Amino acid sequence: MNHKGTVRLETERLILRRFIIEDLEQIFYNCWSDFEVWKWTSYQPMQNVKDVIDTAEMFTDKWLGAYERPNRYSWAIELKATGQVIGRFFGMHPDDYTNQIELAYELGRSWWNQGLMTEAVKAVIDFFFNEIGFNRIYANHAGPNMASGKVMQKAGLTYEGTMRQACKCNNGLFDKVNYAIIADDYIKSEKIVFAGNYE
Repeated sequence: MNHKGTVRLETERLILRRFIIEDLEQIFYNCWSDFEVWKWTSYQPMQNVKDVIDTAEMFTDKWLGAYERPNRYSWAIELKATGQVIGRFFGMHPDDYTNQIELAYELGRSWWNQGLMTEAVKAVIDFFFNEIGFNRIYANHAGPNMASGKVMQKAGLTYEGTMRQACKCNNGLFDKVNYAIIADDYIKSEKIVFAGNYE
């Protein structure tokens, strides 16, 4: 494993980079203030910007300081065209023993159905396989949140099964639908093509 932390990634329309404190209001108003976005997450409910810090415990010194860890992967999703932060991409539970990591993401509703999250997922998958050396990348979604599953499919992940009543989120208790991709599949696949820049 060759952990590099949250380095800047670029796609055709997006910049994925570290969060800074100045992003707080944008990510809240563009993304986390919308129940349709955070109902599928396990974040504490955020009714205002102050709740992001005090309730969800994000954008604190500790949260921002976690970037010092080489295995911390938490990207702000910035739209190149406007410079706005419109979502978050998180690589959770990096496991050096099994060489795997979990993907999680949120995108503001105004930017849904434009292929943007699929673009971000492909970039991160490429980075994790080719730059970090993970062997398996996995993700899951609550059963009713089929849009998230479509992103996983378009990014090349394979359906691995459904765990009944295993997903607890702000919207309730649901079946957990599991997807994954392994390095051998990625190398052989001609479906995912990404020419990225890493800094």
